[in-house]
Amino acid sequence: MYKYRRLRTAGVLALSVALGGCMVACSSDGGSEPAPDGVDNAVTDTSEGVAATVNGTEIGEKAVTDYIADFRASASLEDDAAWAEWMTSNSYTPESVREDVIDYYANDILLRAAASEYGITVEQAEIDEELASVREQFDSDEAWQEALEASNFTEEEYKETVLEPNLLQEKLSEAVAAESGEGEGAAEGEGTGSSDEDLLAAAQEYEDLFDGARRSSHILFAAEDAEKAQEVLDQINAGEITFEEAATQYSTDTGSAEAGGDVGWDCFTTFVDEYQTALDGLEKDQVSGLVESEFGTHIIKCTDIYVVPEGGITDVSQLPEEFQEQLKSQAESAESSSFDTWFEEYRSKAEIVVNPMPEGLPYDIDMSAYETTAEGEEGALEDAAVDGENAATDAEAAEGEAAAGDEAAAGEAADAADANAEAAADAEAGAEAAAEEGAEAEAGAAEATAETPEAPAAAEEGAEAAAETGEAAAE
Repeated sequence: MYKYRRLRTAGVLALSVALGGCMVACSSDGGSEPAPDGVDNAVTDTSEGVAATVNGTEIGEKAVTDYIADFRASASLEDDAAWAEWMTSNSYTPESVREDVIDYYANDILLRAAASEYGITVEQAEIDEELASVREQFDSDEAWQEALEASNFTEEEYKETVLEPNLLQEKLSEAVAAESGEGEGAAEGEGTGSSDEDLLAAAQEYEDLFDGARRSSHILFAAEDAEKAQEVLDQINAGEITFEEAATQYSTDTGSAEAGGDVGWDCFTTFVDEYQTALDGLEKDQVSGLVESEFGTHIIKCTDIYVVPEGGITDVSQLPEEFQEQLKSQAESAESSSFDTWFEEYRSKAEIVVNPMPEGLPYDIDMSAYETTAEGEEGALEDAAVDGENAATDAEAAEGEAAAGDEAAAGEAADAADANAEAAADAEAGAEAAAEEGAEAEAGAAEATAETPEAPAAAEEGAEAAAETGEAAAE
């Protein structure tokens, strides 16, 4: 889905998904079409010129410049050299950075215009509820405040510039899907594609896949620890330790070990053949013997088996909770893709005019020195490859002479091959040195940014997770 991300490095919580309140708001000059409800006045400030117009609504050049300046400050890229290195390493130019920021603002304006057309608004109570779900991911108020500070947000800014627009988009997505008949429950606010009727239809479609599905847990040992695996298996069979306790204590698969060895349902997971074959032979609550695979030695327990009721699935309540969640996730993914397509079409009908980039902007620095460095690194690698090919060709020729001639010719050929090999090695070493210099430059840029920010107009699945489920750390 289209989500709001700004060119700003993320902290513990990736709150960096919008601009909004961190700018000083000021009025538009009134010469353009009124901006849709919710568009920050700072965006339409044309005191330093007009960067672009979207259906007559002007995006001020000042807003774009301030946006980029704020990003550079938060990412420790205020030094022009660091800024140039960051742009080079991320395939940006000053012009393309400006274009991405304009795109971000254009999408925001169009999204709000579309929401207005559909009569969609977001209530304060909805924002507060979303905020509460995000805050629950933190152990304390102090940790929450640290995350906000790391992302250069106040709590109020986060609500206004992240939660509100994301909720607006979710509701617009539901309205669009309801209008197209993709989600029967959308009109009642149940969310598109995930009503009981839709889930039931999907479940019935997958009946053959679900029938006989097995859920399992395992304990994994390194291949050389088969003897230890047998000892643990004997303890489990003797009732000296539970399977779950053994998984937590002994399994080298740390991810599943924390869940007592649970690896989920086989209808949603692909296991190696040895594992799947052993699992298929188990009844519910039965534990396997030792199973060898490319990953090591497994002890497998079948923890559940799902059997489609006689007469088929007639109600979603007949599905395990994990099946329902999987079907909901698939429906939401389809909804997201559908909305993206709809929004692309909606945007294509808009009148968007981007004005030429003015001269003298503070972020518009001379990139020639850094572009030359990058080209030099590529050239060094190409030269190394050519030298290596030449050396190989010369060596082959020398070997041919040695085979046809006397020992002296063979000795000369060998000397020539050695000399050429040394030349190739020197060329390769030079290329490696150049590459190392380039890597050091990239490392400097990476240290300056904490994580590479993405273009603001990109489809933002991570931001969707932060707004919808509170999985903020993924942002």
